[in-house]
Amino acid sequence: MTIDNLKCFIQVAENLSFARAAEALYISQPAVTKQINSLEQELGAALLIRTTRHVELTPAGMSFYKDAKDIVLKSQLAIARVHKHNSADSSIRIGLSNHVALFYLAPLLSGFHEKYPEIRPIVECPGYKIAANLFLEKKLDVLFYYKENLRKNTGVSFLELTKDHLSCVMPAGHPLAAKDSVSLSDLNDIPVIACNPLNAPLFISDFQQQLEESHPADKLLYCDCIEIAHCMVAAGLGIAILPGVLSLRSPDFARIPLEGTEPVSFGLFYHKKTSNSALEKFISMF
Repeated sequence: MTIDNLKCFIQVAENLSFARAAEALYISQPAVTKQINSLEQELGAALLIRTTRHVELTPAGMSFYKDAKDIVLKSQLAIARVHKHNSADSSIRIGLSNHVALFYLAPLLSGFHEKYPEIRPIVECPGYKIAANLFLEKKLDVLFYYKENLRKNTGVSFLELTKDHLSCVMPAGHPLAAKDSVSLSDLNDIPVIACNPLNAPLFISDFQQQLEESHPADKLLYCDCIEIAHCMVAAGLGIAILPGVLSLRSPDFARIPLEGTEPVSFGLFYHKKTSNSALEKFISMF
């Protein structure tokens, strides 16, 4: 007796038609007949009366119908529980604000995989706003970003991983690359690359307001994201003001701290109430 046998019998019993059962199951009518014959042979009893005009249940078929429904339902519930366990407890969904953060995440994932090789990480990087919404809708288990950006949400915990500062990212051979730090006055008459405030961390947006007031408008270049800012720096178009954590580590770039800015907390957000054991293990790593 198989689940397919039972599904065929249930469809025939409910539709009183082999043709309609075949249509509902997306198989041929002879295939339905074969399944029913196999089931009846195994049970040693006729479940259906077939004539050229109609189909009806025998008394044995009427008695067996409810048991068949219960067996199929329990099997479906069991399969659903296995799938839920597999997706929730053997995987963790990680959201990032932008692709540069992958370089920060890589060593963390390496340590996690070494300790829990059976857990599959699923990494998504759709942009901050989408990632934040996915996280708040509990479609992501953790979100790596800055504390201030989700500070007012209840049911969400934040674990600080590091303090971050704004940095000036410039070509390695730039005259300012030899300095220990850079002030706003050092940037006078130098093209500055700024990220679109809609896609940037809040503390960058706040700083850029100050920059707009003190910097010549024709020396301020905007781009849509941090990745593009790096491209523009590499092309020699100016100096980018970026968070240290989200600045690309490369010998082609120099990252010099920007004076007069307060440190901010970078870390991971996670949901306080969860039954996901993979998430609990991931948090325990920190």
